[in-house]
Amino acid sequence: MYKFILSKKINSYYRKNSREKRFLNFKDIQSILILFDTANYDAVDLFVKKLKKLNRHVTAYAYKDKSDQYNYSETPYQIITAKEAGDLFDNKVEQIATEIRNQTFDAVFDLTLTRNIPLEYILMHAHAHVKAGLKKSNIPHYDLAIISLPESEDDDSKVKELGKQIIYYLHTIKTKQV
Repeated sequence: MYKFILSKKINSYYRKNSREKRFLNFKDIQSILILFDTANYDAVDLFVKKLKKLNRHVTAYAYKDKSDQYNYSETPYQIITAKEAGDLFDNKVEQIATEIRNQTFDAVFDLTLTRNIPLEYILMHAHAHVKAGLKKSNIPHYDLAIISLPESEDDDSKVKELGKQIIYYLHTIKTKQV
């Protein structure tokens, strides 16, 4: 039920608001917000470690589905469980959206492969110069939308490919110096 409400809020927001699309070259991006599903934890963790080696400040939020039984208590990332995301009265998604609204990032990378309403809601509230991810709906979430990924690969391979494509395209962008 609560995901339905979030979905309505997302659709309404994008109907009423538009934001100026701005593209940055990867070398101009220092702070990155990453959104992902815990099902792809290993692939995203590897991607985050590569970004940190490149001296990027990374903040990451993950959504843990009910079917995921792994314990993420030792992870450096903020985990949102399906139970927490579905609680109408004590909603962690709204709390995180409020936290995110008070921060500014150079970029947001959405590394989810399927629609994830709680993470889309957080993405909607993120203040970032560039938002990038896999196009999963007609909602204009992204400035840089990756249209497709190889079909024959497993999900972790797809997430790795998505990350590579985002970085590749951001490297090819020429940032205007003002």
